[in-house]
Amino acid sequence: MKRVQYDRYGGPERMYFGEYALPQLGDDEVRVAVKAAAINPFDWKLRQGAMKLFTGRRFPKAMGTDFAGIVESIGSKVRNVRVGDEVFGTVDFRKSGAFAEAVVVESHHVAKKPSQLSFGKAASLPIAAMTAWVAILDRAQVRSGSRVFINGCSGAVGAFAAQLAIAQGAHVSGTCGPGSRYSASAAGVHPIFGYSDRQAYTQGGKYDAVFDSLGTLGVGEGLSMLTKKGVFVDINPTPGRFLRGMLSRRYKLAFATMGIKHLTGIAELAANGTLRPTIGLEAPFSEALSVIADAENGRRHAGKMVLAF
Repeated sequence: MKRVQYDRYGGPERMYFGEYALPQLGDDEVRVAVKAAAINPFDWKLRQGAMKLFTGRRFPKAMGTDFAGIVESIGSKVRNVRVGDEVFGTVDFRKSGAFAEAVVVESHHVAKKPSQLSFGKAASLPIAAMTAWVAILDRAQVRSGSRVFINGCSGAVGAFAAQLAIAQGAHVSGTCGPGSRYSASAAGVHPIFGYSDRQAYTQGGKYDAVFDSLGTLGVGEGLSMLTKKGVFVDINPTPGRFLRGMLSRRYKLAFATMGIKHLTGIAELAANGTLRPTIGLEAPFSEALSVIADAENGRRHAGKMVLAF
């Protein structure tokens, strides 16, 4: 079988199609034939070495985290899915490997795919929706009447965050680029600001929750936008920010890995239309290297970039 892998940390030039063999199936693992895999910035950041403290230096390493496909086999202790089920899920980032013809993952890393969604749209859910869930529902505890500001409200994570907050009955405003204003407005975000309009962010008052889905707001800036009991949620885990998150009740970090337990809930919300994944480009797996490199170099689309198998 073939997968996208790399033989050392570095840029897009380190990627290549390599042959691989799947490990023996564990008691609580499932083997999935991949039908679609979604590209996340996290994938190339891992290849660049951003998390090498956790991913180590044993090569070659596989790429890709989010996928959707069909269960081919299950371990003896697996109860949540059966052979033949259509599922979506995510691979432990320390292993990765979703940009491949098949994957073996722990059973709690998958959930049944909503029948209403294509494999491509289902593959677009995990990391983005898990991060948004943790930020909006777990960390910020947004509820009806909350005033929420989302920095990057049209990106994959930001759009899901806006959808979740609006579904809770919150009033959501945020930032996005000029080309995304229409879609953000149609989703219910108002008012919408440009990234350079920072002096205007709080013109209508301060917020109960500020979610920086881009990681570009300073901690002090985010905290200054809050009401007295408001919460600033960030996805930029530098050592200094991580320490501050441990010490402050008003500054919290959100990680996708915290949301794996919510995959079934995410599936339910996608099935009823609360979460609405959007595909910007769906390309064949054979073009994976160029598509990933294009995304990494800034040539992106309004929606997720997906590899189809």
